[in-house]
Amino acid sequence: MNASSILEAICETNGRLKKQICEFGLSAEVADNIIGHHTLVHYNKGAMVALQGAPADVLFCVINGLVKVYCARTNGTRILVKLAGPGDLVGYADYIDSSGYRAQVFEVEALTRTSVALFTREHISKILATLAPSVLLQVIERLNTAWSSMAQWFGTFLAMSFKERLELVLRELAVKFGVRDSRGILLTPELAHGDFADMIGSSRPMVTRLIAEMTDRGFLLRQGKRLVLCDPLDCTTPNMSEKDGVVASPEPSIGLRGPVSASRRATEGSAATRKPLINNATLTARSLSLSASNGRRITH
Repeated sequence: MNASSILEAICETNGRLKKQICEFGLSAEVADNIIGHHTLVHYNKGAMVALQGAPADVLFCVINGLVKVYCARTNGTRILVKLAGPGDLVGYADYIDSSGYRAQVFEVEALTRTSVALFTREHISKILATLAPSVLLQVIERLNTAWSSMAQWFGTFLAMSFKERLELVLRELAVKFGVRDSRGILLTPELAHGDFADMIGSSRPMVTRLIAEMTDRGFLLRQGKRLVLCDPLDCTTPNMSEKDGVVASPEPSIGLRGPVSASRRATEGSAATRKPLINNATLTARSLSLSASNGRRITH
């Protein structure tokens, strides 16, 4: 990506961030002050953007490219909790380490060649410290709503079958990274079956079988290493949506809105009664949170 393309991507991302910040009740001037102080850093494919346990003194905003957000486990494996693209914030979920300092909860790895903007927490804290208590209260209330939606998502996602989880993941990817063509919606990220398995908490063979079933039923097509969703999915691709105005949600999210239908599981009694891929299911509060299933991967 050349300098002019990066500058264009920065301007577009700044506009998205400004709109999201203002939706927290902050003024355009405050938003400009936050956005105006950043450092642009470039990463090659496969490079680590952040490590679990590293000091949580910066936030990362993806300018261009894609990054994977992982939760590292004690046995050396990792769980993929988020795929982030241009305009997404990562690195804001933290914990207090044994020394009493804030540390990164998740690892961030570049899926493609990526540029990210780094914002320091210190600068953001200084700006927030100047705001009126009523404004800060509104910000806290919005943050509470965002984190509450993630907690709701944990319960919703855990109750789903692997098929439902994969359908949901595919739909969210279609909304966030999909490009509509004559066949349906092309998912632009190149993801392996192991990536999908990490997203839904299953084994790779399970994902392979589910994708094969969806392909046989005509709901998926393959285009090289990418998938095409042939079903309408009742979803809107990025160029047709107002996703720029969506408020940032907690870290394990992929950026969709709307509640999940509680009735869909009841319609899956047999193969003959199962609905097409996604079929009128709507999504929960801007979140794709991967369940660690009590720290274990489910393989049945």
